[in-house]
Amino acid sequence: MAPAADPGALLARSYTLPRGPRVRLRLARRRDLAQIEALLRREDRAPEALQVARLLRADPRHQLAITAAALVGTAETVVGFGAIDLDRPEAGPRMLVSDHALTDGLEALLADALVGRAEALRRARAA
Repeated sequence: MAPAADPGALLARSYTLPRGPRVRLRLARRRDLAQIEALLRREDRAPEALQVARLLRADPRHQLAITAAALVGTAETVVGFGAIDLDRPEAGPRMLVSDHALTDGLEALLADALVGRAEALRRARAA
């Protein structure tokens, strides 16, 4: 789903999904925790909230966490979240959740962004 572009640029753009609002991918921040927990509750995945808190506090040299935010009504709302281990990007995302009621195709976009960015960071470290 994600364009074959520089994975670093993935976080500097917004994307139109097949169904749903335009989303903007950005690095997750600790202050996103409440909105990510609300997303998990909407998707019946509330027990994972503690895991999200750990992912948001993880060392950014080893863990990448991205949110997908969209304008819903008049407020920016987190409609997707994903995390990946930078040491093992080939294993794929460690966590991936999206608001299925509002979006279609967001999980694929998040997965592509996470894997692409993790591989780019790994290549940059090796150079």
